[in-house]
Amino acid sequence: MKVAITGASGFLGSHCMAAAVAAGHEVRAVVRNPVKVRSAAVLHDLDPDGIQVVLADLTDHEALRASLDGVDALLHAGAVFSLDPRQGRQMRSVNPASTAVLLDAAAERDLRRVVHVSSIGVYAASRTVLGPETPTGPECGPYTGSKIEADALAVAHQEAGRPVVVVCPGGIIGPLDPSPDLSDSMATVLDGLRRSRVPMPSGACFGMVDVRDVAAVCVGSLTNGPAPARHLLAGHLIGPADMLRMASNLTGRPVRISNFPAPLLSLTGVLCDLVGRATGRRMPLGREVARMTTANMTAGGLQEVDQQSAADAFGFPATPLETTLAETISWLHSAGHLTDVQVGRLAR
Repeated sequence: MKVAITGASGFLGSHCMAAAVAAGHEVRAVVRNPVKVRSAAVLHDLDPDGIQVVLADLTDHEALRASLDGVDALLHAGAVFSLDPRQGRQMRSVNPASTAVLLDAAAERDLRRVVHVSSIGVYAASRTVLGPETPTGPECGPYTGSKIEADALAVAHQEAGRPVVVVCPGGIIGPLDPSPDLSDSMATVLDGLRRSRVPMPSGACFGMVDVRDVAAVCVGSLTNGPAPARHLLAGHLIGPADMLRMASNLTGRPVRISNFPAPLLSLTGVLCDLVGRATGRRMPLGREVARMTTANMTAGGLQEVDQQSAADAFGFPATPLETTLAETISWLHSAGHLTDVQVGRLAR
């Protein structure tokens, strides 16, 4: 099968590219920077010349449409994702619009499968079971708002009977992130690993998932399982403080965790946004993440997620969180993001 993959030079997209090649698919990488695709291919031990590259920025709708000519399926993993408040307007305009163009073009070409990467962030934390039928929303800011809107577009195509599979991953971590600055989820993990004393929100609980497990479901959905379908891929539910303690146990490096109350978290998010706007620096927290976290805390954390459809079809999640975290830390060390001292016994 010939598969077009948007965002193929990104963290999840590059893992999808590698998984698709391993599954025997012919891959067309739909990206705006061909150099990054080659770098990502090399990182994953792929032959860069074996990947067809089509240049198409998410804002270039004609190029996006043309990128689907002659393919059998689409894996849409491309999106603008940033904690930078200056990117808010771009996320709101680009993510839904590019998704609409690609879904319509796929329908016009009668593609055999479309896999749309949404996010578990389209849902609010709830004291009840979060499942495929749970309504999305409310938004916490530009990114979640744009993903909710794009998700609704994919659902509309499903309701029209088109073979669209929607996957909703939690916080994605793992080895082999091709971005020198790392994806935002990986950068957040890195920031915590570098510190010996970390303030953490009490009562929050999120889904953390191995990038390879998400890629396996995305690529598997191109040929296996029902379509339309919706797979929630929250992964493993864990509080931020417990995840940091797990990392401490793996490295043998002690860490002091202090409570980060919701009011202070909200204020810090606002201040980080102001500093980010003024300096252009990448901040470890923003208003949107603060809103998501405080809403999560208020609900008592993400308590239960129905992931049965992905478990039945693909054995998801396949990787224990402790294994993912250990391999993430080891890779961050080998890539020069963490020192021997910071990874402790994992430096061996």
